[in-house]
Order: sequence, then structure tokens, then C-alpha cells
Amino acid sequence: MDISTCTEKMVQIIANSTLEKSLKKTLKEVGVSGYTLFDVRGDGDSGDQSGHLEGDSNILMMVVVPLKTSQNLMEALNGYLKKGHHLMVFSVDAEVLTPSKFG
Repeated sequence: MDISTCTEKMVQIIANSTLEKSLKKTLKEVGVSGYTLFDVRGDGDSGDQSGHLEGDSNILMMVVVPLKTSQNLMEALNGYLKKGHHLMVFSVDAEVLTPSKFG
């Protein structure tokens, strides 16, 4: 079976839910055309994020983008860190089964 794939970058961003609107704006500004968003819970440097209180919940945004866009996105997200926001950002290579989306 002949399967056509391409390799892109998957960037995952974990942030406080209060940053959702701002992060969506940033994604658009750097050329991200789509994302997947989840409400998430966990425990780490900023304490337990249970989602039980206002501002006590986190989101996970996932995007798959070409390398150049991921570099621009990482630079923009670094700006949030420099302003003191708590973000956890991961970038990994992703084999994509729908290369036509990245044409």
C-alpha cells in the first residue's frame, strides 16, 4: 500500500485558560490556520490546576505547522514567558497523513 505523508512540526502549548483569547490571536498573527483546544488539569510548578476555581484551569492548544511557522510561533510564545506568564511549550516532529493540508 502506498501511503503519502509529510513531516511537519506539532507544537503543544499548556497555559492558564485566562490566556486563551490572547493565544488564539497570536496563532493567527504567525499564520496558524487551525488548532485543537482541550481543557486540561494537572500539577506542576504553578501548583495544582484542578479547574474548580475561576482562573484555576489550564488549556492545551495543539497545532501542526511547517517548520518556519513553528519557529515564528516559538518566538512569539517566548514573549509570553518574558512577560512572566506560565506556559509549557513542546515541539516535536509529526508525520502527517494528509500532506495536502500543507501543500
